[in-house]
Amino acid sequence: MRIRHRVIGKTAGMIGMVFLAIYMWGTAVRGESAGAVELYHIGVGDTLSVTIWEEPKLNGILTVLPDGMITMPLLGTFRAAGYTSDVLAHHIARRMSTIFRKEPSVTVTVKGMGNNFFYITGAVGKPGVVPFTHNIRLLQAIILAGGATMAAKEDGVVLIRDNRPRTLSIEKLDQGKDLSNNIRIHPQDIIIVPIKTEQIYLMGEVAGPGAYYFNKGMTVMQALIQAHGFTQFASLGSVRIIRKKKDGSKKIIHIDINHIEDEKKTEAKEYLHPGDLIYVPQRMF
Repeated sequence: MRIRHRVIGKTAGMIGMVFLAIYMWGTAVRGESAGAVELYHIGVGDTLSVTIWEEPKLNGILTVLPDGMITMPLLGTFRAAGYTSDVLAHHIARRMSTIFRKEPSVTVTVKGMGNNFFYITGAVGKPGVVPFTHNIRLLQAIILAGGATMAAKEDGVVLIRDNRPRTLSIEKLDQGKDLSNNIRIHPQDIIIVPIKTEQIYLMGEVAGPGAYYFNKGMTVMQALIQAHGFTQFASLGSVRIIRKKKDGSKKIIHIDINHIEDEKKTEAKEYLHPGDLIYVPQRMF
């Protein structure tokens, strides 16, 4: 019986330690999650409600001025933009403590957002002014503007902040890669998604002959898909890429689409160049 009691006691102790560990881990996770939440920062044009509980006569509705400042009776003019509501309330209380010799209880509430929007232009579905959404990043901003179009030069996106341009790439962001380019957007940012200037051309027995925007790493098959494929008269074994070289001469590359799955005959490694002409001839009957 003594042995049994000792075994039960050890088991209960181990179970208790396990539950304690789970509790502490859950508390830590909750703490990390809470810390990861980023609070809203007051911006230019925001409307603030300031309440001084001990001095209600000083309560008021204030607008953040274009220079980021607000003006309050007795306290004068001081900065509000860039602070959270709680931090600004603490600053106000500290300033008032020099007047009343006691730090009052202050509450600051954002009643309305003023100039909290950003601009996006270029090769997006809906260029223009976009309302700023808290904690928004570059890829989300472009999605809010209708997404990048086929004409977008994805490796040359320009973000202008405080009159300073920065070039970014969204080429791999939708694949979850190169996330360093997915920077956080600020109110008043200007995003320019440039339009591609480089093109390729498709002629002959394709459903949609004409000029198409060039994409880095594009293959013949990808170009043909853009042109909606072949006609019924296409000679798939005689496709040609006509490429103009730097010295002005022309290079002709023969592609056999019939054996596209054959690694030795595929064009998978034959990436297109800007200005390439893909010609699909008519088959002989």
